Amino acid sequence: MEISFPNIVKPKLTAMGTISFQTLIDGEYLWCEISREALRDHFGAVSTKEHDLLFSFHIHEPEIQQVARRCLEMDGGGPVLLRAVNFQ
Repeated sequence: MEISFPNIVKPKLTAMGTISFQTLIDGEYLWCEISREALRDHFGAVSTKEHDLLFSFHIHEPEIQQVARRCLEMDGGGPVLLRAVNFQ
């Protein structure tokens, strides 16, 4: 399975309060998400406001992508919602 994070479309806040980010798996685009709790509890987001969540995401993007890659490989390439438990 070939996984990359092309960042053609910038990460964004969803209606559910997660940050979604683009993933390319075997040539097909997929959106993954990370919860606001994970960004706050593990990556120091100072609030659940959009700019604070996105700032925290961008600062810790390599680590978030590494965990997303691991989850995608374990799950067979389906959509992934990263939660705080994924970073313990």
